Amino acid sequence: MTGRLPLLLLVVALTYGISGCSLKYTIEEPVPSRVTYQNVEKKPLVMKIVDERIDKKFSPGITGLKSVDIIFENVEDPVGWLAKGLEKEFSARGVPMQAVTSDVAGQPALTLTVKRYQVVNHRASGFSAWEAYHLFLGQVTMGEKSCTIPAYFFNSKIPVWSMDEIGKPCLSTPMSVMVKEIAAKINRCVFNYSASDAEVEKMTAAALAEVKGESDTACFPSIELGITNNPAALSALQKIAENENSLVHNCAVSAIGLLGVPGQFDYLADKFRKFTNNDKAMPLKAIGDYGNSKSMEFLDKLRSDKLYEDENSVRYCVDLYLAK
Repeated sequence: MTGRLPLLLLVVALTYGISGCSLKYTIEEPVPSRVTYQNVEKKPLVMKIVDERIDKKFSPGITGLKSVDIIFENVEDPVGWLAKGLEKEFSARGVPMQAVTSDVAGQPALTLTVKRYQVVNHRASGFSAWEAYHLFLGQVTMGEKSCTIPAYFFNSKIPVWSMDEIGKPCLSTPMSVMVKEIAAKINRCVFNYSASDAEVEKMTAAALAEVKGESDTACFPSIELGITNNPAALSALQKIAENENSLVHNCAVSAIGLLGVPGQFDYLADKFRKFTNNDKAMPLKAIGDYGNSKSMEFLDKLRSDKLYEDENSVRYCVDLYLAK
């Protein structure tokens, strides 16, 4: 068995070093959240999603993947796919909202303008990890309320037996997380709904059990605690952030940024210093979510740091949040 593995890796390296090849993936449907907001206005709303992306190449490759055509077979219209995901996500949280990408009768209650939405893929060689950087930048407006909506998620995976292995950790799971994050930030801007303390307590118990059981879906409970918009979720997220599993602690740290409880800058900056290499991206993202001058200064200083040059995950995150 040990003799076969290096040979297999060599075959994979040669296969995906050839220019002009393509990789096809079917993206799983976004997993609806298990969060229910309280005191929700039950009048149905329409959200118009306007596509103003400058770069409409949804899944470009960089470095070793520049010549690889990366195809998401069931995401022909990324903004349309996002609209369906957001509609289902708001419905799961108890908010009756229709998300449309074309004109409808009457005036939409709110508008989401999409300025950037991409999954940038990177692989240095056939022996290195596949890295996927998920980026979103938009503007939501409802009446006099208007907010910039940045969203970012990073994950990586070293495929061993098949390139199919990257589908869930690098593509499907992060795309589902992005839908949750965008919906959470829209909520905080225009509605500010939140889950009850009792629901947060119930979700906390479920999240800690799922993380302890090392479930392959352990990312979602952390993100869902972050989108409760209830500060009571903070202590559980900080506990989960100590987990050794990279994806688990990255999801928890990301969720702390989503939650937005004041006074967490030092905690997140400490995570940034302690996390290694690409894991530093998610504390940065959480710092960026606060959007204040202290956060932006922290990100801006990194542009002169060697880490910014060496780590794509850090550079994409910093540039996205400073582009606001």
